[in-house]
Amino acid sequence: MQQLNEQLLITFECVSAIGTSLQLEEMMAHFLKVFSRKTGALASIYWDYDKYSKSHKQLCFQGKKAYKELFLPPHALMKNESISYDDNSGKSLLHVKIGEDWIVFVFQASTGELELIKAIIVSFQSKLENAVRACKNHLELLEINQTLERRIEEEVHKNREKDQHILQQSRLAQMGEMISMIAHQWRQPLGSISAVSASIKLKITLNRFDYTTQKGREESQQFISEAMSKIESYVQFLTHTIDDFRNFFKPNKQKESITLSQLVNRTLEIIGKALEINGITIKVETHATYEIFTYANEVTQVILNILKNAEDVIKERKIHDAHILITIDKEDTWQTISIEDNAGGISKDVLPHIFEPYFSTKSEKNGSGLGLYMSKTIIEEHCGGEILATNAENGAKFTIKLKEG
Repeated sequence: MQQLNEQLLITFECVSAIGTSLQLEEMMAHFLKVFSRKTGALASIYWDYDKYSKSHKQLCFQGKKAYKELFLPPHALMKNESISYDDNSGKSLLHVKIGEDWIVFVFQASTGELELIKAIIVSFQSKLENAVRACKNHLELLEINQTLERRIEEEVHKNREKDQHILQQSRLAQMGEMISMIAHQWRQPLGSISAVSASIKLKITLNRFDYTTQKGREESQQFISEAMSKIESYVQFLTHTIDDFRNFFKPNKQKESITLSQLVNRTLEIIGKALEINGITIKVETHATYEIFTYANEVTQVILNILKNAEDVIKERKIHDAHILITIDKEDTWQTISIEDNAGGISKDVLPHIFEPYFSTKSEKNGSGLGLYMSKTIIEEHCGGEILATNAENGAKFTIKLKEG
């Protein structure tokens, strides 16, 4: 149980390091650092495949430079997820293919430990491939933007015609952050399960129960029953969390009747723990309780995107006593959700452009420039509403307006 618990925690930490940036070198350097720290890798390297020269080049390296001589450029005979042994150094190498690229790790570990580490990375290999593909696609878009303005205009027009496809890409781009949120949600119940199982093991090891008497057997039965009930409740919580995230990513083209308060609560179930851990207080004021008929999953994504942007700005600007106010109100035939933070607002130069495609103030970190663009598309084209961005007294304020009925 303890080994499984540790394996899950290592997996969550490593998966949360995926998709942290759309800059391939930055993302992979961060991933290699986290994976090496969690698994004990002595060094690691990422070989990027150049489709023009049809060869591999080193993109990033993690570890002591003395181990660099162990890394040979990938060749056609290398097998996916293979483990090899270097006689000269006495070290083992783990090779993992990511699309056309390769990651290679150096370990001083037993065969069993290496097989476990290999199983961990294979479990999220497809997510890593998706993140790498997203980075390379993003780089291609930037190159197109720099050299072929006319072609970019055609691509944007084409993307607007296929906005549902971009919407799904936007959801996938958020996957790394969402996995991190799952890790936040799971950390406490997993720790509790570990504590309960350790308590059971301790009492059995120390022979705390006298099985020769009726009273001792009853006490033992009661203790085990209560412990299993606790574990069952924690497992139900984990299952509920997974259902929340699975429903968020499930394509849903069905409208449903729902209150804005329910939409906000759905979103806070996903991101609330992450905001709490970052010291951000959420306050919700509800002044309208009538149901509306809309695409609930897509509106939830818009609310989540705005809250995540607010969280990023608050963390970047190191705001003390950070808080976000969500107000649900009524305005003529509209119902509105206003989301206001205290992070200082949006600069006047940026404000007119924030809903434009591929426009991002976080391009050097992890911004794709699609989040607010897709939010506007969802609210105005899919849901027939409006979305506005203004500066309030202490920060930015986003208002979503949706028709009643």
